Amino acid sequence: MGNQISLLIHNSPGTEVITTSDSHIKNYEHGAASFLSRVQFREIDHKDGALNLDSIKSVYEKSKVHKPQIKTIAQENTHLASGGSIVSYNHLAEVYSFAKEIGINIHIDGARLWHAILGEGSTTNYGNISDSLTFCFSKALGAPIGSMLLGSKEFITEAREYRKILGGGMRQVGVIASMADKALDLRERILEDHQKAKDIFDFICEKQEFDGFFKAEYKNTNMIFLKFSDGANSQNFINNLEKEGVLSGLINDKTVRLVFHKDVSTDDMVHVKEKIYSSSLI
Repeated sequence: MGNQISLLIHNSPGTEVITTSDSHIKNYEHGAASFLSRVQFREIDHKDGALNLDSIKSVYEKSKVHKPQIKTIAQENTHLASGGSIVSYNHLAEVYSFAKEIGINIHIDGARLWHAILGEGSTTNYGNISDSLTFCFSKALGAPIGSMLLGSKEFITEAREYRKILGGGMRQVGVIASMADKALDLRERILEDHQKAKDIFDFICEKQEFDGFFKAEYKNTNMIFLKFSDGANSQNFINNLEKEGVLSGLINDKTVRLVFHKDVSTDDMVHVKEKIYSSSLI
């Protein structure tokens, strides 16, 4: 809802939003942008979620006459489809600087933004490089529910109106807010999840038996992607892990995603290593 409210405020019907072809806001929100704000997306080249600035400039120039007007750039950090990649603050700042030159809004879909902030060891202010920003209390921070939308005072005043229109008004949310507040206090713990993922990734890299079965990718946060040659192997691997009490999922038909979080204990880590090894030999 935070993403969609931002698009409603930043755009007018028939305009375009620049994003990546595999972004969450484009692919995993049930076409809400076309239904609610009546905009369409313009895909831009990227490397691990970092939009190519030259491509943005080129697309903007070409949109001046015969193509829809570009009103917003939507950036995702961390970038899920690239394995939870961190898009650097400096790169986001460069895109923001160009966007302000040409009068385009910047929205950051920061569902997992704290992974990026802590992963970079950053004390920088993302509010300085965005017009709107979302993040989730439930993704790695550990709260059971909740997301936050941030922006200027004027932006939030309008956002509250849209939230009400979309059915997002809630009562008696103090309990939810208290858990979100505590989760944010303990945010440094996210780095433990990064280390868990790295430990499993290092384990996989050390085992030559995995060579040819899948290729592992790790992008310095709490996810590992295992890329298989075909969908049957990836599904069998998931099924074998599940039989051993290890749950994983598909990011696409040939790619298994492992996500590490606060409820994965030290003993669990030993179990996961054993079962990844045994499941790959079946």
